[in-house]
Amino acid sequence: MKNHQLIVLGLTFLVLNACKETPIDQEAEAENLMELSKAWAESVKTRNVDEMISYWADDAILMSPNEAAVVGIDSLRAMVERSMKIPGFDISWKPQEAYVSKGGDLGYVIIKNYMTMPIDTLGNTRTIYNKGVEIWKKQTDGSWKNVVDISNADPSITSID
Repeated sequence: MKNHQLIVLGLTFLVLNACKETPIDQEAEAENLMELSKAWAESVKTRNVDEMISYWADDAILMSPNEAAVVGIDSLRAMVERSMKIPGFDISWKPQEAYVSKGGDLGYVIIKNYMTMPIDTLGNTRTIYNKGVEIWKKQTDGSWKNVVDISNADPSITSID
């Protein structure tokens, strides 16, 4: 009878421990997303396409103002390659705040960004300021990848600082 009780007690212990969730340090993970967003913005300065797209998940979606959505890593790569060849094109952003879910598998970063684009053949450019959100998902290897990147114009923004 004692063996039976020990087995039941042992199984109960295993089940209860298996149901415990490992607590997530949401603040630390949110700070991690802030740093990732900053590093991603810095990577644009190098114009290294491989580095820039490494922050996106394979099935990521980019939704920019007045543009069709760009879906998937191959389409994102092509868009980045085209953009980097445009004389006068520039983009940058600055994360403002971040949040990570209690489960620790999803998070978002609120950003301010700007895009500078040529407006004519004389080399004149126009800068548009935007507000946006980056949605990040933790991957099976523990890394974070951007899965949705969306922004829209905000005339009240005149700087990303």
